[in-house]
Amino acid sequence: MRTMTRTVGALAFAGAATTLLAGCGGDAEAEPAAATTAYDPLYADGVYDGPVETNPRGDYQAQVAIEGGVITDVQAIQAGTQDAESVSINARAIPELREKVLEAQSADIEEVSGASYTSPAFTDSVAGALEDAAEAYSS
Repeated sequence: MRTMTRTVGALAFAGAATTLLAGCGGDAEAEPAAATTAYDPLYADGVYDGPVETNPRGDYQAQVAIEGGVITDVQAIQAGTQDAESVSINARAIPELREKVLEAQSADIEEVSGASYTSPAFTDSVAGALEDAAEAYSS
């Protein structure tokens, strides 16, 4: 995966740890600590095509739709070769990867078991699309 997604995971962990520690204070009359998110992705609305990622099983490319700053859809533009094994694996893995990205609102997700070529290529393409959406937001 790209460095960005690993950093996001580390930031989320650090933020969660900070929030938990903040709740351990001893002042009983103090207001409860407000829950904060360590990483609040800021994406520009639109449809973004990720880069084409190539491996021995073919080319993979994801398309990500953003609406209201939220990832609303993830589709495969390209998904490996037309080899029967690749088609079979991708028919199972791509929908599962899609759901994981939608749930996580990130490309920082666990790989799908049995899809060792599809998972990293697809999520790297998603990460590239999200980088473009974040860049468009900050422009």
